[in-house]
Amino acid sequence: MDTREILTRFKGGTLRREHAVALLAGTSPVVAPPVVALPVAALPVAADREPLPGPGPVPGPDAGAGAGDGTGAGAGMPCAVVGIQGRFPQAGDLEAFWRNGLQGRIAEAALPGGRRSACAGWRGHFLDGVEEFDPDLFGLGAREAAGLDLRERLLAQSAWQTLESAGYAGARLERLTACDGTARSVGVYAALGPAGGALPGTGHRHTAPPDSRPGPAARLSRLLDLRGPSLSVDSGDSSFLTALHLALGGLRAGECAAALVGAVELRLHPACQRPGAGEGVAAVLLKPLAAARADGDRVHAVIRSSAVGHPGRAAPGPQHGRLVGRALAAAGLRPPGTGPQHPDAGPQGPDSGPQSEAPDAGLEAVGVALEESSRTVAALVGDAGAVTGAAALVRAVGQLRHAVLLAGPDRPAPAAWEPARRDDGTVLPRRALVSVPGPAAPADAVSPVDAADAADGMEDTDGTDGVEGVGVGVVLVVEEAPAVPRAPARTGPPPGTGPAELVLLSAATPAHLAATAGRLAARLSDDGGGGRDGGPAGPDLAAVAHELRLGRAVLRCRLAVTVRTVAELADALAGFAAHPGPGTGPAGVRSADLRTAAGPPLIEGLEETRAYVAALWQGGRLEQLTRLWLAGVDVCAVLPAHPGPAAVELPATVLRPRPLEPGPGMDGAPQ
Repeated sequence: MDTREILTRFKGGTLRREHAVALLAGTSPVVAPPVVALPVAALPVAADREPLPGPGPVPGPDAGAGAGDGTGAGAGMPCAVVGIQGRFPQAGDLEAFWRNGLQGRIAEAALPGGRRSACAGWRGHFLDGVEEFDPDLFGLGAREAAGLDLRERLLAQSAWQTLESAGYAGARLERLTACDGTARSVGVYAALGPAGGALPGTGHRHTAPPDSRPGPAARLSRLLDLRGPSLSVDSGDSSFLTALHLALGGLRAGECAAALVGAVELRLHPACQRPGAGEGVAAVLLKPLAAARADGDRVHAVIRSSAVGHPGRAAPGPQHGRLVGRALAAAGLRPPGTGPQHPDAGPQGPDSGPQSEAPDAGLEAVGVALEESSRTVAALVGDAGAVTGAAALVRAVGQLRHAVLLAGPDRPAPAAWEPARRDDGTVLPRRALVSVPGPAAPADAVSPVDAADAADGMEDTDGTDGVEGVGVGVVLVVEEAPAVPRAPARTGPPPGTGPAELVLLSAATPAHLAATAGRLAARLSDDGGGGRDGGPAGPDLAAVAHELRLGRAVLRCRLAVTVRTVAELADALAGFAAHPGPGTGPAGVRSADLRTAAGPPLIEGLEETRAYVAALWQGGRLEQLTRLWLAGVDVCAVLPAHPGPAAVELPATVLRPRPLEPGPGMDGAPQ
């Protein structure tokens, strides 16, 4: 990005002032410390790319090389995936989902107990415990929780975990501001399957909701207090990717500082069930890449561009090729030999037929060696409706981070993903296409059942019959995360001799607090033991303390402890988890339950209080800060959102879900 483009984006409101200053200065405001990674983030970034010299939206060492490298005319603003979470059949988290893909597992099973089925013995791809929800996490009573249907509950929990994994559930969320200064500027784009996701009634009558009831995205925005655009999307199997396409447009238009995109599909009512049907829930948090790099966010992958369209009454065959061409053109990529990229031209021209999941040589020349689609994720999630595109994106992101190509319809076994190179030896970033419905399967790969289903839906193409046989198509161009400067070796004082750190933790209930403290203690101990007994130093204590202060929501049950080493912190948290309770616990851990307090302290929210708390942090008055924190003051609100160390990913807050009623306006019948 040159000086003119930086200034143009700043003037247009799509680049904040601090990001523009950092880009113009050519310096990176952050240095990445050792990372305490969530399982999916623990995948090593490929080591065959050189670190970038400084922040900017165009990753990779091929920047500025001209046509075909993603920097040409028409290249859109790339957006970073800074948070990603999900649950899929037989995969309670993304680590398990990745393992299933590596092992070539078919995540098919019998119908979970307690569910009704119109056909005994049929198998599909199901989530477990879908009727369970943790209302305490969101401060909801039983009546309020019953106001959300099962899909919304699952999506709310996944969205919360996504914000936490990205470090945007607390003070940093407040600093995500729109062009007009609106805080918590996060757009919500939700893709939900049919309302038949509710469990059929068991003696309870559910009345239909009023027509004026807000959509799922609006209710999620209210639940999480997010103040950007709020759109619910239903375009069939492509719903998640369509929602993501709209989110990219909102970010590029400056309508929000970040975008939360989520999807959920449930198949609980017998009318929604058929062999091979699938379920799942997932969410991603997006930010403009330039902003994410300037803020030191952890980037999982980069969305370069997207394209969406419907073939209308035309034959659907050429549609996919045209969308691929549009997406590549929007990313500024031009496969060799294609000439100038026409908006309606695919990689092989405007009349190209279906593309294979193994891209042709022209695509490989611009780094695209993979296409994830509904066909490649079928073994993992089945026919998963609205969440199909989310599963395809998660699978693509995992492969980009691992630099491993998973087995699929066109690849018998996992293989190392070697990056493409130009004739001069320059390494191109690894890139993938993510599409729904994706390229058509070869004729010899289509089962008789699938062929019959397709024929049934496409008996007529004149628009009078079979109008639901062809859905909206979406294609994304996804790129591996840009390399970051390697952190220099730490040369500070030996562990235990440096300054003390105040570690703050909060949760919705005492049980949540104890469980979360125990999970964090286990993670810190696993990561080298924090230098215990001469072992690896593990994560940086200051980075862990900063992330807990800034990346987590401030809730009513609180803990504080002052420590000098990660090992000391792990021991203190483990002791508290074993013997929780208000007051002073093991190893100097102090805690308080503020749920019954009359309200926030009188000094909360005053400018004088902010100045006082800021002075306490500046002066290192940790005892006074501890007392204020346990009395109900948010002592983290005055801290800079990005104090220096890059964001560290820590284990998510422990959920404590319990079975609840299905929800309002849901008799279990599909809509």
